[in-house]
Amino acid sequence: MNSRRDTSPNEVLVDTSFLLPAMGISVEEEVIDAIKLFREVRVLYIEASILEAMWKIVRIVPPEELGVVREGVEAIRNTYVQVVPGGSAFLEAHRLYRKGHRDLIDDLLYATSKERGVPFLTIDEEFVEFLRSVHEDTSLVITPENFRKMLR
Repeated sequence: MNSRRDTSPNEVLVDTSFLLPAMGISVEEEVIDAIKLFREVRVLYIEASILEAMWKIVRIVPPEELGVVREGVEAIRNTYVQVVPGGSAFLEAHRLYRKGHRDLIDDLLYATSKERGVPFLTIDEEFVEFLRSVHEDTSLVITPENFRKMLR
C-alpha cells in the first residue's frame, strides 16, 4: 500500500499533548522523544489545542507559575505554524462527535489533518481505536513510534 505514511512528512499536525511541555506541563516520555524530532518537520497546531491545554492548566498550575505558561504559549506561536480548520473540518468534527467520540478538540484535529492532507501526530490510542471502530481512514494518523520511523 502506497500511502503518505510510506514517506517522510514535511509537516505534521500535533495533538495538544505535544504543546504541553512548552507550557511547563509534564508529559509521557514518548511525547518528549517525538518533540526532539520536530526540527525535521514543519509543526502545525490549531488554536483550540491551546484552549484545551488551558483547561488542564487551570486545574494544576498555581498562579505564581503562570509566567511559564505565557512564555510557552509565545514559544508555540513563534516556533510552530498555526492552521485554521476550514468549514468542512468543523462539519467532520461534528460528525465524529455524533458517532460517539466526545472530545471535540480531538475530532477537530483529526478532521483538520484530513482536510489538509497532513499527518496527525497523537498518543491517544483510544481515539485511534475509535476511528478504526467506526471505519474512518487512519492513514494520516501517526503515533510517536511511527513518526520516528518515518523520519529515518
